[in-house]
Amino acid sequence: MTTVATRDDAARIAGALVIAKLAACVQVLPMESYYTWRNAIAHENEFLLLIKTRTALVDDLLHAIEAAHPYETPEIVFTEFKEGSADYFSWIESVTKSG
Repeated sequence: MTTVATRDDAARIAGALVIAKLAACVQVLPMESYYTWRNAIAHENEFLLLIKTRTALVDDLLHAIEAAHPYETPEIVFTEFKEGSADYFSWIESVTKSG
């Protein structure tokens, strides 16, 4: 997952990841973030991108997000799915590039 400040940035990154077959799906959710940045408390509206991919594509996905992301220090974190719908995992496999 990653966060961005604008819907346009979210759409641009999401579209690029799906077109490149690095992601099967990217969900974009509006949210509020509270955080510390440069010794000050910040509060911003952001958009959370939940990116569905395969473990084999994590490095390529990370580099693609870093290259496209407007933040100086973007949040880019990965959570491994250990269990879930076999049909869903098969779909992800079928629509992402071989890695």
